[in-house]
Amino acid sequence: MKSEDREDDSLFAEAMSDVKPLEHNLAPQKPLRTPLPSVPSAPEESNTEFGEELSFIRPGIQRAVLQKLRRGQLPIEATLDLHGLHSTNASDKLRQFIQQSQMTGKQAVRIVHGKGYGSVARQPVLKVMVNQVLRQLHTVLAFCSAKERDGGTGAVDVLLRRGQTPNW
Repeated sequence: MKSEDREDDSLFAEAMSDVKPLEHNLAPQKPLRTPLPSVPSAPEESNTEFGEELSFIRPGIQRAVLQKLRRGQLPIEATLDLHGLHSTNASDKLRQFIQQSQMTGKQAVRIVHGKGYGSVARQPVLKVMVNQVLRQLHTVLAFCSAKERDGGTGAVDVLLRRGQTPNW
């Protein structure tokens, strides 16, 4: 450290030696909330409830895009209804549908999986499968439960990556 810097430091310390903090009547600031993770982990079958909303956004995608999808501001260009299918068959159809939709330039599609009321265990088997599969497909940028009038928690609206070959 230069002698000029040391001299400046000691002059400053000397000048501040009599300084006292000001009293104020301001309320203490609230601590900042911890942000939620942008990519929640896929739920287990047992904790995806009938009415639980699904939501996912791939890292690097702006939240405003998910909001547009959630508000119905992106037109749904194709729909796949999985009602009545066995989970394995439904998974294959879902993957084919997403691939075909992406290859034909569709940006927003809807998957109707139902709420699970008709399943043997009365659990949303297809809903859980759709949630897991969509998170695995790199062509899926985001998805969320549909608006109530479009199926609510029994369907998801999906945003697809444009103009690229699927990366399975």
